[in-house]
Amino acid sequence: MKVYTTDKIRNVAILGHGGAGKTSLVEAMALLSGLTTRLGKVDDGNTISDFDKEEQKRKFSISTSVIPIEWEDTKINILDTPGFFDFVGEVEEALSAAASAIIVINGKAGVEPGTKRAWDLCEKYNIPRYFYISNMDVDDASFRKILEELTELYGKKIAPFNFPIRENEKYVGYVNVVSEKGFKWNAQNKAEECDIPDYLSEYLTTYRDSLMEAVAETSEDFMDRYFNGETFSDDEIRAALHMSVCDGTIVPLCCGSNTLVQGIYTLLDDIVKYLPSPQGRKFAGIMTSTSEVFQADYDFSKPKSAFVWKTLVDPYIGKYSIIKVASGVVKAGDVMFNDSRDQEIKISKLYIMCGSKTSEIGELHAGDIGALSKLDLTRTGDTLSTKQNPIHYAMIPIPTPYNPMRYRPVNKGDVDKISQALAKMCAEDLTLKNINDSENHQTLLVGMGDQHLDIVKSKLLSDYKVEITLSKPKVAYRETIVGQSDVEGKYKKQTGGHGQYGHVKMRFSPLGDNTKTFEFDEEVVGGAVPKNFFPAVEKGLADSV
Repeated sequence: MKVYTTDKIRNVAILGHGGAGKTSLVEAMALLSGLTTRLGKVDDGNTISDFDKEEQKRKFSISTSVIPIEWEDTKINILDTPGFFDFVGEVEEALSAAASAIIVINGKAGVEPGTKRAWDLCEKYNIPRYFYISNMDVDDASFRKILEELTELYGKKIAPFNFPIRENEKYVGYVNVVSEKGFKWNAQNKAEECDIPDYLSEYLTTYRDSLMEAVAETSEDFMDRYFNGETFSDDEIRAALHMSVCDGTIVPLCCGSNTLVQGIYTLLDDIVKYLPSPQGRKFAGIMTSTSEVFQADYDFSKPKSAFVWKTLVDPYIGKYSIIKVASGVVKAGDVMFNDSRDQEIKISKLYIMCGSKTSEIGELHAGDIGALSKLDLTRTGDTLSTKQNPIHYAMIPIPTPYNPMRYRPVNKGDVDKISQALAKMCAEDLTLKNINDSENHQTLLVGMGDQHLDIVKSKLLSDYKVEITLSKPKVAYRETIVGQSDVEGKYKKQTGGHGQYGHVKMRFSPLGDNTKTFEFDEEVVGGAVPKNFFPAVEKGLADSV
């Protein structure tokens, strides 16, 4: 693959509910672009995205994979993400590198919880997005029903860019709302222009009017022309729609069939036309030597810097640090500086990842995604820059795991191997924690859910040849005060000479704040007890609890 400049790059995350058709969409894109020569299937375990043994066995994605394709002299870095909640950390990592997203909806199932979660994440990180309805070749897939659901949820910003043509309940083509043309697939699966069926004319008019309103709202001049009944040129419409998609004013909706590779050509065209390149996208870090803000903004003319947004550790292909270039141009042979580890790094080779496969490349421009190998100390979230201009970029917060399970080795001699394997897996998956609970004499794996931890257990066996058992963790139960109690104690001691005498009255009651051990207060009136005795009483109380 050749080197691409920043304006010719699109970084697109594929989001959606589990089973919506994300990986099969990536397969169709790869086939149509010429990256592959056959259409892989999730059920057959031969897709380029799901290369992990567990993904192939379970028939769903568990980690984000990078699939770069070339289309219309543009490089599209596709980030294929998992759909199930247990792997939401992978999705958030991908969004730290993406400039836009395509949210895939199953044409039969409609809007699902994962659809809404994907939208919320795009809102959280201000990511421009597209909706794509898959499985339109299925008999009971309903474009209009899904459009109604999306409009009810997100308002009038949902804008159909194309919609299906059906004959005898079969998906045979589509209407392009932007160009106002109809297309049907011929025997060679090529889209040929056709007349728009009469029953769809009303829908075309409605959708087209909404689009033209969005175009008019991009400038006062356009608004005046719109109200005066003037039309816009194709270039004006394209530029205005690009602006509206990038700022989130409209969210396009399109459709297709992944298994038949229909509607994908138009989607790829739209990615190039309407979704943003990294160029000019605001992105800033801190220059650690001066504490000044460094505006990277994916500007190739600024000092080189990159951030590690994902780590891939595989017992067969080794460790790769997946980077996104934030500024400048990173080249093979460069010496870079990891400020977090206080380490200089010689980049002997620069790679492009395509699933599990790598290919060397000479340089990566600002905004592009690549990989570095064998950086033992480098971790996800680290920034690579130069020693003369050390920079740190903040990482998107990764969700905190909350599901603990106690684990034990099946073979006691595998303790060290298990520890080493888990260290590699935790470096790859930031939502996985390996904790030594010394208080309860147990070791814990903490993940996002039971499915997550079951996959970790399975990968330990398949990839590292060690086996563990999982069980519920032991819980350390503690007592606390639940009611009020007044007590007193006396101390008498006579050893000759002056005797020792103490009399303490104390009231215990619930504090109501579990973050504090206790709170000490005194109610001495009139100096009946000298203040120099107070610390001794408090210390005695602290020692006893």
